[in-house]
Amino acid sequence: MKWSFKIGSAFGIELRMHITFFLIVLFAAYIWGVLFERGYQGAVYGAALISVLFACVVIHELAHSLMAIHYGGQVSSITLLPIGGVSLLKNMPEDPMKELVVSVVGPMTNVVIGFLLIPLLYLIPDPVGGPWGAYADVDLFTGISVQAFISYLLFINFVLAFFNMVPAFPLDGGRVLRSILALKMSYVKATRAAVTIGQIFAFILGITGLLLGAWLWIIIAVFIYLGASQEGAGTEMKSILARLKVGQAMAGDVRVLSPEDRLSDVVGVALRTYQEDFPVVSDGRIEGMLTRSGLIKGLHDVGPEASVSEVMTREFPVVRADAPFSEVYVRMNEFGIKAVPVVEDGRLLGMVTMEHLSEVFMLLSATDQPVIPE
Repeated sequence: MKWSFKIGSAFGIELRMHITFFLIVLFAAYIWGVLFERGYQGAVYGAALISVLFACVVIHELAHSLMAIHYGGQVSSITLLPIGGVSLLKNMPEDPMKELVVSVVGPMTNVVIGFLLIPLLYLIPDPVGGPWGAYADVDLFTGISVQAFISYLLFINFVLAFFNMVPAFPLDGGRVLRSILALKMSYVKATRAAVTIGQIFAFILGITGLLLGAWLWIIIAVFIYLGASQEGAGTEMKSILARLKVGQAMAGDVRVLSPEDRLSDVVGVALRTYQEDFPVVSDGRIEGMLTRSGLIKGLHDVGPEASVSEVMTREFPVVRADAPFSEVYVRMNEFGIKAVPVVEDGRLLGMVTMEHLSEVFMLLSATDQPVIPE
């Protein structure tokens, strides 16, 4: 995800933080420090509270991810956003019962965290001495104390569990709804129904937030609506593209480069073709990819006389000719790229670009009948 950076890893899953995450930390500091009139100590308290709360969000997303991995899925990263966490799944078996379990385990983790926090309210006395002692009071939500801290975490974990189980796609409850519907209808039709329900919920939530002046509700409604639309479109595209094998619709007339080519020569090639990304081939085997952005950066950093091998990327996704065409879509989203080479035993067979993928999708979506023979 753009504008995010790595902060660590857990169970082989990369943990990332979006740069906008700091907005929610600053907002929490403002709430406790200014609105609740607790000064700089309140600001520190609010920032610490929201940080621990998002640690619970990470645990929630890890529960989803580990269960998905258990069922044969792949998870590349978890990204923290101001509105929560997002797990980037490379693939997930479209089995309704497996999706149901993966969806439920996240909210259930928040319930478990909540119940584990309850005993702490009785084990830790209040008010507490130390730097917070002068500010400790009986208000468990605006006060500054260990008990207030735990009470807030307990309350929010139960709220997260409840909210996430609302049957509005793409919330966990919406995914549960889709998995139940998919037991009786096709996965695509179940997704369409869940998306529609999610968008209706988002519309109602947004209107209610507007009438009440609850701007956070409006923001959440927008994210739910857009998230439902995006995931619905993605499911539709993967379903339609899965009708073809990559080898049936790949572009075979691909312009390739040699590792020894100079960047100045590549500029001439790029100006004479619509191709933006170039496979780099040596002795018939693909060794790297030179993207348009990589070419521009190379010209700026090392100059036009540098060789392609100095600036090409050596880590890139590939697909096999016998793979479903939908795998190209998955790879492009996963790596944020516009072209995927088709490779067999290390040898380049062709390539699929974003423009090519879009054209294939439009042609296939125009009819339910096969348009390309096996």
